[in-house]
Amino acid sequence: MPSPLVLPLKDCTNRFLAGGKAAGLARLLIEGFPVPHGFCLTVEAYRKFLRDQQMDAAAIWRQVQSATGAARVALLEDCRRRIQEGRLTGECLTELERHLRAMRHPVDQRWAVRSSATNEDETHASFAGLYHTELGVAGEQLGSSVQAVWASLWDESVATYYERIGWSDRPPAMAVVIQPVLDAHAAGVLYTIHPVTGRQDQAVVNAVPGLAAGLVDGTMTSDQFTLQWDTSTSRARVQERVIAKKERALRLGAAGVCDQELVSSERERPSLTDEELETLVQLGKRVETALDQPVDIEWVMDRQGLWFLQARPVTVVSTEAPSVRAVCEWSRTNFKETMPDVPSPLGISFLEQFMDLFLMGPYRRLGCQIPPGMSSVRVYRGRPYLNVSLMHALIEQLRGDTSTLAEHMGGHTVSRPLPVKQLSPVALLRAGFLAAWWIRQAARQSEPWFADMKRMGLEHHHEAVQALTLVQVRERIQALNEEFIRREMTFGIAGGVTQCLQALGFLLPRWLGTDWRGLLNAALQGQAQVISAQQIIRLAELVEVARREEPVRRLFERADWDGRAAGQALRGTQFWGLFEQYLADYGHRGLGESDIMSPRFADQPEVVLDVLRHQIIAPTAQSPTDIAARQRRVREQGCADIRARCGRLRWMVFSWWYRRLCRFYALREANRHHLMYYAGATRRLLMRAGVLLTEQDRLDQAEDVFFIRVEEQQPLLSLEARDWRALVQSRKQARARDVQMAASDQLIDGAEELTAEHSPDAAEWRGVPISAGFAMGPARVIRTVEDWKKVTPGDILVAPVIDPGMAPLFGIAAGLVVEMGGTLSHGAIIAREYGLPAVANIPGITTVVRDGEVIELDAAAGVVRRRESVRDRHRE
Repeated sequence: MPSPLVLPLKDCTNRFLAGGKAAGLARLLIEGFPVPHGFCLTVEAYRKFLRDQQMDAAAIWRQVQSATGAARVALLEDCRRRIQEGRLTGECLTELERHLRAMRHPVDQRWAVRSSATNEDETHASFAGLYHTELGVAGEQLGSSVQAVWASLWDESVATYYERIGWSDRPPAMAVVIQPVLDAHAAGVLYTIHPVTGRQDQAVVNAVPGLAAGLVDGTMTSDQFTLQWDTSTSRARVQERVIAKKERALRLGAAGVCDQELVSSERERPSLTDEELETLVQLGKRVETALDQPVDIEWVMDRQGLWFLQARPVTVVSTEAPSVRAVCEWSRTNFKETMPDVPSPLGISFLEQFMDLFLMGPYRRLGCQIPPGMSSVRVYRGRPYLNVSLMHALIEQLRGDTSTLAEHMGGHTVSRPLPVKQLSPVALLRAGFLAAWWIRQAARQSEPWFADMKRMGLEHHHEAVQALTLVQVRERIQALNEEFIRREMTFGIAGGVTQCLQALGFLLPRWLGTDWRGLLNAALQGQAQVISAQQIIRLAELVEVARREEPVRRLFERADWDGRAAGQALRGTQFWGLFEQYLADYGHRGLGESDIMSPRFADQPEVVLDVLRHQIIAPTAQSPTDIAARQRRVREQGCADIRARCGRLRWMVFSWWYRRLCRFYALREANRHHLMYYAGATRRLLMRAGVLLTEQDRLDQAEDVFFIRVEEQQPLLSLEARDWRALVQSRKQARARDVQMAASDQLIDGAEELTAEHSPDAAEWRGVPISAGFAMGPARVIRTVEDWKKVTPGDILVAPVIDPGMAPLFGIAAGLVVEMGGTLSHGAIIAREYGLPAVANIPGITTVVRDGEVIELDAAAGVVRRRESVRDRHRE
């Protein structure tokens, strides 16, 4: 008997015929839950249509798997075009019209046309958000809308998702669900457990006024409610609510679904009342019980009540999870060091991808177990946080020393470690050999890779990308990404540094005593290997030249100095020639440089010129020779002190690990330095794409490309039909709200923000010593690049973190104090190499130290002191 082409939803129990979404809705209907009645064009209708178009899905699928880059994009584009240009005729069209008549809805009824692929809504992979949906479709347009949904099965994002989870031998097929559009007053998504932590005693609701299409595709910001679920009483209590400012809503009107502006009274009103939230969670928990697993439910509320449009397993959590999941602790740690306070959506998505591919991926290959659904990154109020509980657990599985985690990375010590099972001796031996191989390969192959990244950056200079078409830009970005993914070696380099620090951290306390950190930090100064720190010498050379070149010196000394206008006046001088060479070597660096949206020094050279001006007009300035001599003295004294305490045999052991640590520190900074060439090339290509897309009226301005996530780049650059401008506008508004909101550097699930209390009258603070030395001078609080202008020689910089982009300031600063950071941070490596006394990990220090007050910095002991008593200050 041939398979039916169309089925009522209640009969769609076979997911291989009706797809995952329709099968889920059929299950809900059978269990008695409220689902709008409708019908489904089965996968047999889809396959019949492909046969009519003479398309062999299996053959095309094999070609897609073997193709890469632009070839795969072109193949998928051709496939979508053929599907959309075909015509739905014959038996398929007849059956569709027959079921429409059977529904007995008015002629002007508007319909929702949704995907129901055979691979959709599975426990291990949901394919959520990858397929097409159309709302408000008139009856005569249903055929073309169905074809648009079928075509979305052949999208680049679907192929990329398959690459990540593993290709299937057979191509997926697409059924299509058709239901009436409801006149919703609110809609959204319910997670019957916490989607980030996996806690089963919590539920999370995202809600918007009207229909939820904008929430699902990311163009609308939702209200978010976290509810505490009491199993004994089956009651839900709102624990946390974040109410978004909502400008508009999707509503059902006579002409279909339209975008309506909300009146002012509705914009900050919660989308749901507490009673509606409790009803929703109670019903959702009943679905969870009926399906015997946690679910994420797409829901709608209209005048008749609550309706479910979809229910799928929560793919991020194991179905065998305990009743209450482990609580995780989160920290901004290294993310805060190299990203803006609130990164762009592109920056956050790249970070999430990077962490999954290049940090969690290697740990998995070493044999470590990552609890199902546990993420390494969490975004809170627009800011990314690292799961320090997970990092602690991974190190414990490898039997590493977790006591130094906070010291190395910054942040706090984990108070409640996750339960872990350490690797067996055999598995640990295998992991050790594999890690050693990665470290060796990183040391051997890094230099050619660095050279290639620099070449990529130089080839894609500003002038070179201006002639590229949108297709060429897309192909270049794809090629750069493929090369980056194939050769990235951050884990191996970081593993080399960690290996050395673990060994020295075990040996030196026993050999040298409690002051071993200060001695080691002193011995690490002035190696002349760390490329990020070498720019400080280059800046000192520029100061010398400017002081000798009379016209240049006079220009810098002018009272009406304007760094933005100075470039034109400086052209043709020896100073300007050297400055242009400095920008050629370091102009691709900048503050918050891990976010591609952040401008580079080459984009705003006046920032560096302002710093140079302070050194040029200062009564005295350190020459490059003076700097090198001071670093050498400190380094030699540190090594001499260590040698005197060690004895000959221990000194030989120390020397081996010391040389290896210096080598991998240099590699770590060279890796970041050259990664920024790749980032710079990608930034310029995206800016070129932004210009072209603005000319085509798809974006409002070129910089809008930074509000498109990594996984959305290819659809945007392929001119896929979406409301990209609305998506960007929504994300801009969300980011603007996040910028206005404060956020702690530490979070804990359930309790959320952890804050460190510091008395404003405290006279002394203790942190982690990261670069040895002693300094005393005025405190200069640095939060933004605008604060750079007030830094003068001899100031002690007090900042949230040591951003590597702050390196130009190190030439005039006397010391550094930061709220967050560790010995492994990029800024710490640069500070040590330069010999700048630095203390990290003093939470809240920027809020209790007054700008300009004199402080004392003992970076060997990790102590910061006020030089005047609180009583004296109050007497003034």
